[in-house]
Amino acid sequence: MKKILLSSVVILFLNLSTLGQSQKPIAFNITNGLEQFFSHQLFENAYLQFDKPYYAAGDTIYFKAYVTEGELHKPSGLSGVLHVDLIDPENKIDQSIKLRLDTGLTWGDFALPDSLPAGNYRIRAYTRLMRNYGESDFFYKTIPVGSLINDKKDKKQQEQQVQETNQKPDLQFFPEGGNLVTGIRSKVAFKAIDANGSGIDVKGTILDNNNKEVCQLASMHLGMGYFYLYPEEGETYKAKLTFADGTQDTIELPKPDTSGIALTVNNNSKSVISFILSANDNYILANKHKNFLLLIYSGGKAITYNFKLDAQTITLDMQKHLLHPGITRITLFSPDNEPLCERILFIQNHDQLNLHMNADKKVYTKREQVNLQLNTKDPADSSVAGHFSVSVIDENKVSEDENNERNILTDLLLTSDLKGYVEQPNYYFNDTSDIARQNLDVLMLTQGYRRFTWKQVMDTSYVPLTFQPEKGLEINGKVTMNFCKQK
Repeated sequence: MKKILLSSVVILFLNLSTLGQSQKPIAFNITNGLEQFFSHQLFENAYLQFDKPYYAAGDTIYFKAYVTEGELHKPSGLSGVLHVDLIDPENKIDQSIKLRLDTGLTWGDFALPDSLPAGNYRIRAYTRLMRNYGESDFFYKTIPVGSLINDKKDKKQQEQQVQETNQKPDLQFFPEGGNLVTGIRSKVAFKAIDANGSGIDVKGTILDNNNKEVCQLASMHLGMGYFYLYPEEGETYKAKLTFADGTQDTIELPKPDTSGIALTVNNNSKSVISFILSANDNYILANKHKNFLLLIYSGGKAITYNFKLDAQTITLDMQKHLLHPGITRITLFSPDNEPLCERILFIQNHDQLNLHMNADKKVYTKREQVNLQLNTKDPADSSVAGHFSVSVIDENKVSEDENNERNILTDLLLTSDLKGYVEQPNYYFNDTSDIARQNLDVLMLTQGYRRFTWKQVMDTSYVPLTFQPEKGLEINGKVTMNFCKQK
């Protein structure tokens, strides 16, 4: 239902029965456009589970592969073949294999020769269908390999490292929703990185035209943080920064729009999300009573709400359980179907399976057979069938920082839908504290959504996919017979 207050605030409360309602359809039906887009564009994701995080020459890299379809991450029945490459530090393919997929599952291995040089190797996995969208959709994993031979670093690599070390840290600003608007208090996220692309601590002050301090900033996690700014008309802003390595810099903030609308999302609650739309005086004078559309895209489905811009502030509350776990994309469209503001957020419904593993003994002798029992239940405590991977390692010999780990949750729910490199992805799943949830939301403000653009959705002249799914392993050739005269 919708309740209009006498003040300048319109509050919209949505429940399940109102999600599909609209006041007046905008010229182009964006929901139908999405359905048409996904009927022509097929997406797959690949994830490989390895038996350990790094190897030595002479070892065998064992892995199990999962290929999922769409954004619900169900095992894919589209492709029947998975291509897996082992790429050396010189970016050349060292080994390549094709594996038969059975409902999105397969197993494989790479035997590493004793003479293999040390370095950071990469494993790349993809289906032919994934080639339609470029290598950004491929699975990549960097795996350190130690050598039995004492290799010296290549001089070219050393020169490159020196060159990288001389580069300055960098910082970018990301106003929530996309733009700063004069007269509207906005949340501004930022991310500072060093020459290697890793987050670096930073602190500083925001100054106006007259070098007057407006506010301060300090990174919270991995070089990321946020501050609030109330841009005034006629003013521009800059940040005076000091990085963790002592480097100082001054960077201009994006110039505020003199006429505009801003989108703010409050994701602090564990059960409810609040969307706040704020228009400044100039914008509401030019667009009052016009129809706008807020689209909430989650798990391959769109929830839309059409509304008239009758007030300067409009607030929408939504229950989180209505959205799919993972990345949710919120976009505000103008009456002319132009995307005005956009924000992504991460939905954690904490509905993962509960896994319990029991061994038949507490102590085993060397090379004794080990029997393990795996018990899997959903949040309702009901038993669940599935496909699972188990690797057994000695953590005293093969150690790894849990926050740096990549797993099937971090890949499918988080990094596969984001632009750029995500540092310590498992931190956001491993730590369930309020601070970790705030840091995850700042990550959403500094990373972009990469699955599709609205321009692609609105372009109805769909081109057939260049690479169709492979249904199985095939051999092509020619059989000939050699006839010889007998003496």
